[in-house]
Amino acid sequence: MVVAGAGPGGLYAAVQALKRGLKVHVFDKKTVVGVPVKCGEYFPVRKEMEYLLPSAGDYMHVFDVPQDAVDNFCKTIRVISPKGREFEFDFEAYVLDRTRLEQDVAKKVVDLGGTIELGTPVDLFNNDGELVVGKNKAEGVRAKVVIAADGFPSKVAKSAGILTEDYLTPNNIAINYEYLMGDLGVDQSVTEMYFGMEFAPGGYGWIIPKGSGTANVGIGIRTSFSERNDGKGYLDYFLRECDLTKHKLEGGKPGPMIADVLPVDGPLKSTYSDHVMAVGDAAAMVMPTNGGGISTAMITGEIAGQIAADHVQKGVPLSEYERRWKQVMGKEMYVSTKLRRLADRFMKNDLLFHLMLRMLGTRGIKDVITCRPPRGLSPII
Repeated sequence: MVVAGAGPGGLYAAVQALKRGLKVHVFDKKTVVGVPVKCGEYFPVRKEMEYLLPSAGDYMHVFDVPQDAVDNFCKTIRVISPKGREFEFDFEAYVLDRTRLEQDVAKKVVDLGGTIELGTPVDLFNNDGELVVGKNKAEGVRAKVVIAADGFPSKVAKSAGILTEDYLTPNNIAINYEYLMGDLGVDQSVTEMYFGMEFAPGGYGWIIPKGSGTANVGIGIRTSFSERNDGKGYLDYFLRECDLTKHKLEGGKPGPMIADVLPVDGPLKSTYSDHVMAVGDAAAMVMPTNGGGISTAMITGEIAGQIAADHVQKGVPLSEYERRWKQVMGKEMYVSTKLRRLADRFMKNDLLFHLMLRMLGTRGIKDVITCRPPRGLSPII
């Protein structure tokens, strides 16, 4: 088995396949596993995921992360409307040291006998009927099964015909910009989500505390909602000029800005093809109403690794991968996608979006963030 991408999805797939006796080669374009981090690093604790994904019982062990990979513990989510109205509810989550987490899992891959090749961007090739993953056909590794875990938009998934052009529209893609900031006085137990067209058109802003006066501070925008293509400008406005946040972030010291793209229209229509499965962001396995993707990458990676072994050893079709992840999280992904599309009708007008949040209330907002239809909306979801 060849894995393109050494993030959570690819590494968890590799571990499962190795445990079942497959030979595994992992490629990653990064020169160091887990560096740089392009992520808010927010990771719900196990009991919250048991509520969010009630059918994922067989995979709940992935949420028992080692404590040396945890930077902070948050107890509350606070949602702030464009007009400054606050809605707050209990929700427990870790804020990860994602680099440490990925390096811990990468070590497990190597200890189990797998190979990790870094600094190597790859694609998928067909060489006289054989699948080859590598820089080119000549330097690639032959594979009986391939895991596309190379993020979004996935080069390998596109070459396999899994990622198609109809998904790659501005409305389906969020562009994220983030600083890791220090010297902040924000409450380290509260994660905050801010909405407003002035700083996060088509998305939201976040303050995710990492402990010791630090926080991941960022915004996600969609260009279909924005009048200008200036992500850094939106982020700096959020930090320095936004009335909702400038008093909290005043005096904070930003590190280097990172940017990334995120799929926000639910999973791809198909997440597999002949001998290829896509996991995590490569399969658009991101919950559209909250942007969470670490947990879904871990789970889809585990499923794909198990199915890869069954495919090679027993001839199990790769369609079993899609059937199984849909059984585990398909309903929640569907609901989250429908809710995000419904919210789009209000997002271009701050007053309308503020009124929508007031109508939902704290309970309804929690439902939306946790991929559940709020009371009264079930018939149209």
